[in-house]
Amino acid sequence: MSQIIKAIYEDGVFKPDHDVKVKEHERVAIKVVSLDDWQSRFNRIIKKIHEKAVRYPAVEIESDIGHALHEVREGKCGD
Repeated sequence: MSQIIKAIYEDGVFKPDHDVKVKEHERVAIKVVSLDDWQSRFNRIIKKIHEKAVRYPAVEIESDIGHALHEVREGKCGD
């Protein structure tokens, strides 16, 4: 299972901000991304989505989203 954990780095140790669902002594991989960097990347992605989305009418986008949600709920995604 993968999860995103917010943590603070103190005295050479990453300390999670909340309880983490990891077994004692379980080995994990940690990717360190500063929250500022993450937010910057997220903003760039959202900007690209908005730039491409203006080509389509809102009703078409909403219809496509509704269709995709229906497929996921019916378990047909990827068939």
